[in-house]
Amino acid sequence: MIGPLYTGLSTGQIDVEFDAWLPVAQKSYWDKYKNDLVDLGAWYDRTSLEIAVPSYVKGVRTMDDLRTHKDEFKGRIVGIEPGTGQMVRLEKTVMPAYGLSDLKLTRAGTSSMLAELDRAYAKKEPIAVVPWSPHWAYDKYDLTRLADPEKTWGANTQIRTLAGKGFPKKYSELNGWLKNWHMTPDELMSLEQAIQEAGRGQEDEGVEKWIDAHPGIVDEMAPVK
Repeated sequence: MIGPLYTGLSTGQIDVEFDAWLPVAQKSYWDKYKNDLVDLGAWYDRTSLEIAVPSYVKGVRTMDDLRTHKDEFKGRIVGIEPGTGQMVRLEKTVMPAYGLSDLKLTRAGTSSMLAELDRAYAKKEPIAVVPWSPHWAYDKYDLTRLADPEKTWGANTQIRTLAGKGFPKKYSELNGWLKNWHMTPDELMSLEQAIQEAGRGQEDEGVEKWIDAHPGIVDEMAPVK
């Protein structure tokens, strides 16, 4: 659903969004719509794109290892939604660089990938998945991010805040808050974990619990005068 989000921002139907993974994962969307958008900056800058395997899989720590052990993974990598920047880069750049183009790359979506990971993990079966960091799956499962010695995933991706052209003038105070807003790895990972633990339909309760455990953080994010 990334495309409609960028379209909504560019047409003014959406004021602001907080999940722009740039410059790599969502590059194609940014290149298409950037003239109609305002970049308010990165609120999180310790991200990465990767392939990961359960840590119980022995001898697989790098992308080269994945090639030599590919038969253990039934000749496939379990991917996310087709057309995302991460999947496009994986298929066109990462896999060819490591001689993995003969592996099947599934495209059933993030939920399906996580479900397959959960089933394989419960049975201690090898599986190669396509997550990103930060992601709550790294808290739930003991996973190994496969090293990318050829640096095929590209530049460090940041999570940035994007807005429509009219946003800074229309919401000047909020615009200032967002330009100065940042989260630490501990803050973000603990927030994601609190939401996951709360369960579907109870996400707001998870957020409230997290806020209670981090006194003062709302005032830091939104310093109302």
